[in-house]
Amino acid sequence: MTMKKTIIVIITCVCIAASANAQQGSGRLSLGTGLLYKNGMDITLAYEHEMNYRHTWEFFVNGYLQWAECASCGHICPESFWRNYRSYGFGVAYKPCMTRGRNHYGSLRIGASAGSDMNKFLGGLHFGYEHNYVLRAGWTLYWQVKSDVMIKGADVLRAGVVLGVKLPIK
Repeated sequence: MTMKKTIIVIITCVCIAASANAQQGSGRLSLGTGLLYKNGMDITLAYEHEMNYRHTWEFFVNGYLQWAECASCGHICPESFWRNYRSYGFGVAYKPCMTRGRNHYGSLRIGASAGSDMNKFLGGLHFGYEHNYVLRAGWTLYWQVKSDVMIKGADVLRAGVVLGVKLPIK
């Protein structure tokens, strides 16, 4: 299966799972993208289920792309950007709320994931901090500092910043 088909299937599964749980309580669907060290780009689609005191469980699908300079032309071309190293994963994270304010709150993010880099199994441990700004109608903007430790990956440590938006599901 190609990468595009895999991403479409993953997004469809997450949307179906999120809509199936929407009647049980409050939840949010989030989409975030960011840049990670070294030469990495990250995109995450997630469903969050909020519990007491803004503690949340996050179920996520993550795609990662690492680019490199092209050997033939000496700069980053479309082939060296899109085809260098790619991975995806499915995971869960617990996010206990650490700070709360009038229209914002901050949470630690502790999680694990499993996936593949198109050739072999890939596992990950995820640590970080996420700060959320709540807007009208429950929409939320967030930034996240990520530190991912990948097991059997081409890069062991991924660290960077992610920006995103969360939409309420009722």
